[in-house]
Amino acid sequence: MLPPFTKRDMPPRQVLTTDRTKHRRNSNYSIQLPSSDSLSLEMGHSGSSRREKSMWAVKDKVLEPHQFFLSTTFQNCKRQLRQARWQKLLMAVIIGFFILTYWLGLLSSNVKDVTLEEQDQIPIPSQTRDQLILYRIVGNDLPPRHKEGQTLSNLRFILEHEPAFPNTRKLFVLNRISDPQNEATIIRLLNEYGVEYIRIPFEEKVYENIDFRLEDFPEPDYLHSDDYRRFSKVKKLRALDYTYHDKNLYAMNNNGGRNTAIEHAQSIPNAKWVMPFDGNCFLSNNGFAEIKSQLDRFGGDIKYFVVPMTRLLNNTVLLDNTEDRPKAPEEPQIIFRYDATEEYNLNMRYGRRSKLELLWRLGALENRRLNRPTVPWESSERPYSKDKGNFRTIGWVFRLFSGNPQQEENKKEASSIRGFNRLLAIQSSLDSLDESIARRTFRQDKLFVFDEKDMAKVRYHYWANEPDVVAVVDRLQEQAATMLHFTQQQLDPMSAAAAATAADPLQRMDPQTNDDQFLASLPKEAGIEYLGPLTHNVTVLTLASYFLGDDQYGRCAANLIRVHFLNEYAVEDEDAYSGAREEPDTSHLLDFLSDQGYSFPSLNRIPQIIRKHNSNRIFKTSDLTKTDVSSLLDSMRILRRMQLLTHKEYINLQAITAEFLEYHITSPTGIHLAQMADHRGVFYDLQVTALSAFANDVRLFLRVANRCRMRIGKQFTPEGNQPFQKSTAQARLQQQLSSDSFNMEDKDPSLASALSWRVSLHYETLNLQYWTVLAKGIQNAGVAKDVWHYTAKHQETLSHTVVSHLKRNYGILDSLSPVDEAFARARLRPLAYMAESAFGNSFASGKLILTEKQKEDQNWIKNHVRAFGARYLTDVDPQGILEDMVREDELKGRMGIPPFWMLATLSS
Repeated sequence: MLPPFTKRDMPPRQVLTTDRTKHRRNSNYSIQLPSSDSLSLEMGHSGSSRREKSMWAVKDKVLEPHQFFLSTTFQNCKRQLRQARWQKLLMAVIIGFFILTYWLGLLSSNVKDVTLEEQDQIPIPSQTRDQLILYRIVGNDLPPRHKEGQTLSNLRFILEHEPAFPNTRKLFVLNRISDPQNEATIIRLLNEYGVEYIRIPFEEKVYENIDFRLEDFPEPDYLHSDDYRRFSKVKKLRALDYTYHDKNLYAMNNNGGRNTAIEHAQSIPNAKWVMPFDGNCFLSNNGFAEIKSQLDRFGGDIKYFVVPMTRLLNNTVLLDNTEDRPKAPEEPQIIFRYDATEEYNLNMRYGRRSKLELLWRLGALENRRLNRPTVPWESSERPYSKDKGNFRTIGWVFRLFSGNPQQEENKKEASSIRGFNRLLAIQSSLDSLDESIARRTFRQDKLFVFDEKDMAKVRYHYWANEPDVVAVVDRLQEQAATMLHFTQQQLDPMSAAAAATAADPLQRMDPQTNDDQFLASLPKEAGIEYLGPLTHNVTVLTLASYFLGDDQYGRCAANLIRVHFLNEYAVEDEDAYSGAREEPDTSHLLDFLSDQGYSFPSLNRIPQIIRKHNSNRIFKTSDLTKTDVSSLLDSMRILRRMQLLTHKEYINLQAITAEFLEYHITSPTGIHLAQMADHRGVFYDLQVTALSAFANDVRLFLRVANRCRMRIGKQFTPEGNQPFQKSTAQARLQQQLSSDSFNMEDKDPSLASALSWRVSLHYETLNLQYWTVLAKGIQNAGVAKDVWHYTAKHQETLSHTVVSHLKRNYGILDSLSPVDEAFARARLRPLAYMAESAFGNSFASGKLILTEKQKEDQNWIKNHVRAFGARYLTDVDPQGILEDMVREDELKGRMGIPPFWMLATLSS
């Protein structure tokens, strides 16, 4: 309030200004306050200007004491003068008091010291909230749901053609774009147009630690169950989609990006409306005007507004500026008022009702009945919101073209196609992301079942003449020499004509009689099973060449591969082979060029061109379902490194392997094997991972290596038992006992009971050996999740099951007969040493923190592994009926361990 002396209606000419040079003195006294506001105060009117001047202008002189003679008249005058002086001084004091009080009041209104408690109680004028914040959540392209590059194309269209809206701030949210190049291009485009953006980074290390959800289904190994097999394609995709749940939540971050936009807008002081729209949404002038008018009209009472969406088949229709209200039946966008409390559900992944769940909670989609149960493993929707019904449908928004017209039409079929392709796109995108990360360290030529470092160590031990290693290598050389002699006779191309006249069919070498030629190089016990003996022979010859340093064994192994896989003629050595046998050789005319360029013929171990004798397949692809080829594939890798196989041959072998792999995963036989709950299912996974690694199919390798862990919960009990494997073993025994080759009258009637534990030991150990080789192969690849310590839903692990199996049989070794004890140690010893190596590899990777239970198992293996025998002992062959069963598995390559495993697997 102004003081009572303030003259409010003073003419302008009487108002003092802040410019002192223009100040004019008048008959009324004014005081200029040291502030930006000038106040003119009326102090009263004086008797004459002269007295005023003598009083205020020379007041120092008046107040100065003087000595002179005082007469009576003079005394009276002096008394009157004194009274007038004191009256004016009193008046001046009163006026000054009022002026000082008013001045101090102005200062106190501008600056006031308050405590923190007082400050909380002081009302602060709030900034007017009237601005709209429009966000577009930009993520990754998801083919086939989107056309590749469609996100970037639509973003440019928005920046070029979307109009500016009044009192609206536009921002783009770069939502965990995994491709750095794509993200950099988007940022350059946004900077080019001077547009604001928020970046939510994709952190690769965080993503790598996220695992699949494999244990939430109604039964273990659900993806191989009968219920899953009866699902439609869409239902199967939805079940698979759930396994990617956590990866989807992080990489897609669908609702996370929307909530980030909402939180950011709520931190803006003048933001009133938050529009977290999808990245391909486009607002036109008419659509925005409709939205804005409705917000202004109903925004005081309503917190949520639903904006219907229409899909475009061609973005250019937005450029003609002749827009009418379109039909907008598609999933709408949501606008939030700044004080809205609802947000998107972070547990709803992309493709799984991420936006629909919130629309349903608000009551906007009650007809969809989203709360009805679907499948037991999916996350349930939240209950209705307390703000249910507090919404209004307004305006419209366009969704720009995704690149596939069949998906954008307003038809039921288009909606089904979108849903199906969305599921495919999500899984394909995440698989592609996993593959791109894995390929940074994955090497196709890296050994799968063998360990390169362990083999190098053993070779140094052999060179150092360590007796145990020398004894095993000597045995290896003995077997390899026998194979070499036999194979050279049968595969010598120079003796083909003579061999063709041999009386024994098994000795014929007619190049056109492929089956007989193949059988000639194999043991007669093989019968029609080609791949098992071939795998064994190639592996032994390759290991002999590696440890002995003798190329003749390696050339023999390479010839077996050429004849039986590539349909080529065998090559004795580079000197014996000459194209002159077929046509004159005139290459000597250009001998002066032989040592130039990148090709050095003198260093070639085999000729560049090897003729094929025909194009027929030597053995059947169905053999793959019966033989473990992991060691054969490793032998091919070693032979290529030794230059005993040419680059072209190696590439052809990869192509053949890819063909085998295709058969394995699509044929009815392969699909049936995959569904088996005993060792055959594990064997199938081992085959597919080994073949896919050799064929450089990293995506398939990761898929099988990660999903195979689901079998652990089904095959093993919490106590480490194998009920399915035990049933298989007993069925095999009964089959052998009832066969014509086994005459019960000539045998002890108690034989079946005596053999029961032996057969169970053989097949339970076989299953665990397959598991251990598979776990080791995945560890060697170094790009998939660990299988060895994976914990199933019932808390059982493969590592604990292996240790439990070894513990149980270790406790009965001393009570067995010498023959049974030798057999048990021969079967358990490889498993124990490979388990020790698997423990060491998982611990050395540094990615796992072992539990106390796992550490206890590891310590037991470390302390008891040698109780099953020395690593380099010679195995004891079984006898009797068990010999027939084991021999059959051995011939078919189903022993669970590669030949001479002890030379390629050491403890880490």
